[in-house]
This record gives sequence, C-alpha cells and structure tokens, in this order.
Amino acid sequence: MATIVVIYTLKRSEDGLLEGPINKKVYASYAPKLHAVAIARREADKRGFKDRNGRLVQIVTDGDNDLERYVKDLFPEAIHTVDIFHVTEYLWKAGGCLYKEGSEELVEWVEDQKDFLYAGRAAEIVKEIDKRLALLPKKGPGMKGRRERLEKIREYLHKRLDKMDYKALNEQDLEISSGAVEGAVNYVVTKRFDSGGMRWIKERAEALLQLRCIEVNDDWDTFISYVHDKTRRQAQLFNENSFLKSTEPMELPTYGLNY
Repeated sequence: MATIVVIYTLKRSEDGLLEGPINKKVYASYAPKLHAVAIARREADKRGFKDRNGRLVQIVTDGDNDLERYVKDLFPEAIHTVDIFHVTEYLWKAGGCLYKEGSEELVEWVEDQKDFLYAGRAAEIVKEIDKRLALLPKKGPGMKGRRERLEKIREYLHKRLDKMDYKALNEQDLEISSGAVEGAVNYVVTKRFDSGGMRWIKERAEALLQLRCIEVNDDWDTFISYVHDKTRRQAQLFNENSFLKSTEPMELPTYGLNY
C-alpha cells in the first residue's frame, strides 16, 4: 500500500481564520512509511518551518502506530491530530460490540459518543467503554470475542487522547480530518493503478506513481526540462546517448531511512 502525503501552507487572516491551501503538493510512495514522513519534513523545512522556530505545524494521520512514531521523531514541534472520521469508525465498531447492528440503540450510543468527541471530552468515551466492559459478561456465546474487540478499541482511543482534542482544534480553525489525503488516494492512486486487469509490483509501480505526482502537482514541464538537461550533460560527459528505459525495476527510495 502506498503512503500518501499532502502538504500545504495556511495563512492566518486578520479575523483569525486560516486561509488556503497555499502551494499544495502531493507526494506518494510505495517505500517504507518513514521515507514519506522524511519527505514531508524536508518540504516543511524548505517552506521555513524549521524545527522549533515557533511556527505552527500540524500533522493529521489515521492513527497508524508507525506514522505516530515517525511523526514524533521528525516533527517533535508539531500538533499531531488523529483524523476524526477514523476515530468515528472505531466508535461504530465499539457500539457493534454492545448493540445489534442497525438498531436505534446503536445509533443513539454512537451519536452520544460523537458529542463527547466534538466537545473535546474524548476521555469520557474511554470511561464509558470501561463501564461497559465491567458490565459485559465474561462468559456466553461470542462474549470473549466482543470483549477482546472492545478492549482493543479502548486501548486505541486511550493511547491517542492527546491527539483528539477536536474542540480546541476547531477553536483554532485547525484541521480535524485527513480529507485531503483521502481525496488524493482516489485521484493519484486509484484512478491510475486500480483499473481492471492491472497487476503491479511495488518497484515497478513506484516510478509511475512518482510521475503521477509530478503530473497532479503541475510540475510536468519543470520535470521534462530537468530530465532533458540531465541526459544532455550525461551524453556530453560520456560521449554516448543515455537511455531512460530499464529492463530491471529500480529499488524503492530510501530517503530518511537512516534519519
């Protein structure tokens, strides 16, 4: 699965709201996740968001454990937010352990927890799940699996409470969802790589994925000029023509893997 990063800058208006996105760029790669996070760090530095320079940086992810670790290492100054819609999905899963699918009780319970979520009281949801776990029978048909699923959801939420203060984020006009990334999954990857009959290996798909990013970022002319100038210099240096095609796939990029 590709890791997708959407990078953009916002500008604070006179009335305190954030305007943008400015200079939006999309990057995607089949390389390890650390590579993509390192690319984001490099891009942020280019834009003047150097480590600990006082400028506000926000990172929104889906709660992935690896991304959480890499963001902590490479963006220690950033506000790290878990996408609220991913959290909501966990609420539905938790409710499914307590109530029958499609029932009014399930919908009502999830809506109550969402109210806590948007009010910046995510810790109340963890307390609610703790209470439900205490009341849930330990024996009976399917009870073991329900308890295990609910406990995992509880741990997921509890571990990320500091990244789920959506009320404060809304008050600062900051992002609470990763909608930009979800959209990029469709128009960068799905539309080009998921047509009927297509089969890929990561190393061969990587080159095409990079070209796709160049295209959607409107950098095609700059890229062609770069390739033209580089191949011309190589031809002059070695007195032979350079060929861009290769019978063997290149290795996946490794930028940042030894960060």
